[in-house]
Amino acid sequence: MTAPPVPLTKGSRGELTDATRHLCAGTYVDERFRDLVIDKVCTSPHRRVAPSYGFDIVPVMRHAWRAATLTAVQRVALLGSVITPACTGALPASVLLACGLGLLWLLRLALLIHRGDREPRNDRSPRRRDRRPQYRHQRRLQRLLPRRRSEKSRALRRVRGMALGLTVTGVATGLVHPAHATTALRVGAGIVLLCLFSGALRQLQLNRILRAPALRPRRLSSRQRVADVQQRDVHAVYRRPRHSQDEGAPDGDLAVFTLFGRESPFIGAGEIVYQWNPPMSVQLLRPAEDDDAPLQEREHPVPPFRAHELVEHLREAVRLLNTDSHDVRLPAQVQDRVYVSETDVAADRSLLPRTLTDEDLREIINTPGSRGHHFLEVTTPLEGAEYVATVLLHVSVRGRTLIISTAACVLAHTPRAYQRTAEFGQHGFMAAVWAAFRELSDLPRQVQHSWRIVRYLRALLKAVTLPSDLTSTPIRNVLIGSRVSVREQSAQAWSRVQLEKTDILGRMKTIEQRLLRAAGDFLLTKDVDASEFNSRALKIINSGIFNFGDNNTIANNAVGDAAQVGASTQPATGADNPSDGGTS
Repeated sequence: MTAPPVPLTKGSRGELTDATRHLCAGTYVDERFRDLVIDKVCTSPHRRVAPSYGFDIVPVMRHAWRAATLTAVQRVALLGSVITPACTGALPASVLLACGLGLLWLLRLALLIHRGDREPRNDRSPRRRDRRPQYRHQRRLQRLLPRRRSEKSRALRRVRGMALGLTVTGVATGLVHPAHATTALRVGAGIVLLCLFSGALRQLQLNRILRAPALRPRRLSSRQRVADVQQRDVHAVYRRPRHSQDEGAPDGDLAVFTLFGRESPFIGAGEIVYQWNPPMSVQLLRPAEDDDAPLQEREHPVPPFRAHELVEHLREAVRLLNTDSHDVRLPAQVQDRVYVSETDVAADRSLLPRTLTDEDLREIINTPGSRGHHFLEVTTPLEGAEYVATVLLHVSVRGRTLIISTAACVLAHTPRAYQRTAEFGQHGFMAAVWAAFRELSDLPRQVQHSWRIVRYLRALLKAVTLPSDLTSTPIRNVLIGSRVSVREQSAQAWSRVQLEKTDILGRMKTIEQRLLRAAGDFLLTKDVDASEFNSRALKIINSGIFNFGDNNTIANNAVGDAAQVGASTQPATGADNPSDGGTS
């Protein structure tokens, strides 16, 4: 039987979630996010689309193009207002319009310089957020703007000098050519009306996103169909970190003591906030009255079960959570996920088949050391999928031993700007009116960024000329692994999540406890001594949370030759000691 692409969460089948609405709204209010969607998803057919957790990428792609069209029309109008009169013989009108737009740009520059003198600097710069595209312009602006008051005063004087020069030029040109001045005023009025119309239309789109019962287009483009299939596919192609000896590889960080390193292979699932380090390993022994019996008498020469049997048992145990009544139900979707490295796919294309049968999936689960890494994936969304917690469980049977490893990832909420439309007074007719005037006040920024029309022209050219999918056939020197997840880029850092942490941690502990208990019951039915497994499982369940992204505490450590560290004067508690066979 052929297995279709497995849906991940509510929303991957086209069901609308709050996270999908907010991401669609983000394309209108955040230009950096919109460019990310267009550059990394809409016009990157040589990269696999990352799995979607709690949202649907298709309507986000659609609204990214619509938002880009609104912005592109404004910037084309600004450039055309200067270029077109010059090409039609009305050079004075072009000069007047150029002077007017130049004054608007200088006004924005003066405000930025003045504001930089008043705004406090934020010394805290988390590494995870610094690399995000939407924060790069802030760092660039800090480097460009002068820092000392004397330098800022000189910069403001230079801005005033340039503004005076543009004003004199414009007034002189208008007095000499009054007819062209009238033309320039008409074109300027047209630009104002266009800004008002664009702002109102942008807000109307946000209002529709808030109220529409469905956001998926009825007919998908070829690229949207490919993205829709890849976001729901069982296979996920991840990117391995560069080898330490490769050119341009980052230096190792000794402060990162995690099982998967700094870069998570679980693309799209969010931050790794929890893991068993090291994995739990339990020998497959028969129950015996005498624990001191020889190993040869107690162990199973042939494993009494295969790994896929345990996986199927755990899958059914988790699915029972959805049968509870609504008031106590823990919504949990369970599915299979196979992670494959992009370098392995480049060497062996059969690792990424078009269809995956049940027999193929079982073979991957039952083959230790397979290049396709199988995980049982349990996902639970919160608050309309604004928070998504994912528990990933890997099972293997090897060396007459059962090996289980677990990792948990969390996607936190999107920025407030993406959700502001739902707030009081931020939607409706008056919101559209205010948005129109707000767009007009944003005209100086549009003048400054008018050169970015080149980016949209390049994206449009790529969308027209490139095929919808370049990952199905191998291409020399091109790796197809997912590079970015738009949901991860817009998610809040786990260290900044507050009250929701209690609910998220409780859900993950509930899922973990159920998986462990179901695994222990399964071992008993297969004539395996589960006492050691239950003992380690109890330690994992009762222990404190370890290896969370914001709770890694490293104390009493020494690095280097002949390094020493003093003994702790406080006795270590049980929660501080890593448990046998897994740490939680």
